[in-house]
Amino acid sequence: MNFLPLFFICVKMFYFINTLEITYFLQKVKALVRQQKQNPKQRQVILIDRSVFTFIIYCICDILFMFYCIWLMFEDATWNQGCMLLLISSLEVSASHLRIDGACVTDTNGFAYPKDWVRYLTFAMTIFILLNLFQGN
Repeated sequence: MNFLPLFFICVKMFYFINTLEITYFLQKVKALVRQQKQNPKQRQVILIDRSVFTFIIYCICDILFMFYCIWLMFEDATWNQGCMLLLISSLEVSASHLRIDGACVTDTNGFAYPKDWVRYLTFAMTIFILLNLFQGN
């Protein structure tokens, strides 16, 4: 049994539970950077709390997941699973960033969040592939 897929199952479950907070934080940071570029002389105070550290750790784990998918694509037996994992993990993020109609919801602040059916579908497909990798199939 390969325990690396089990680690990424835990990471994906954490993301599934905290999707809204992570998406909100990502878009809020993006808006702060955009605002800083428009007013370079204006200084901003950013408070770092527990949620920021949680987000940073999740981002590091997500980058590791991307490298894991690429590593799977270089092996002959698992190239299909690695390619599918990489594609599926990009679906949910692209639905929010591209604001695909029917796949995301926009709130009053202008932030876009993936709809529940997109979240459930991508989560189920990702967990299915990772569980098969964990079993060694």
